[in-house]
Amino acid sequence: MKIFKWKTFIITSIVCLLPILLGILLWTKLPDTIAIHFNIYGEPDNFAPKGFVVFGLPILMVALQAICCFINDINSYKHGDRKKFITVTKWIIPVLTVVLQIITLGYGLGWNLDIRKVVSLIVGVIFLVMGNYLPKFDYIKNYDVNTEKARKINRFIGYETVVMGLLFFVSVFLPPISSIICLFLLIPYAIISVVYGIITGRK
Repeated sequence: MKIFKWKTFIITSIVCLLPILLGILLWTKLPDTIAIHFNIYGEPDNFAPKGFVVFGLPILMVALQAICCFINDINSYKHGDRKKFITVTKWIIPVLTVVLQIITLGYGLGWNLDIRKVVSLIVGVIFLVMGNYLPKFDYIKNYDVNTEKARKINRFIGYETVVMGLLFFVSVFLPPISSIICLFLLIPYAIISVVYGIITGRK
């Protein structure tokens, strides 16, 4: 059995690099520097050269995708292949790369976008998707927890994750401070998940 699945990595990497073609087509229309980071009010506070945005960012995302694929394939090798969940996790970075590059280049072209709302929607979708698949897991990585307890823990964390996704969605319709609150809520979200997992695993 092959540990690293090259076919999936190559296909997803190609998708990560596709926005480069869009950047080349729009090259003459793009400004010399493009905003790559925004504050909570959607105002740009960090810029990068056009060349880095068009070529560098997709290449960096391919590097992240390599790490993502490697970790997922190692887990599949050790614990068995959860095809649906693995497929979802391996496509998060490629999809994000395409969406974020389009948004970044669009903003550079003068699109009137509320970046805070766009990011909140993207984060909300990721949490909802992951929360939907977590209850289907029947093991806890790197810990000796029986199947029944693992399912119970993953189901609880899955529900928590769905709630967080819904909160990020709701924040789109509220003032910017709501997005900050959602970010801070990730701390108790993580703590509660860990505490519940430890208590349930020891029962």
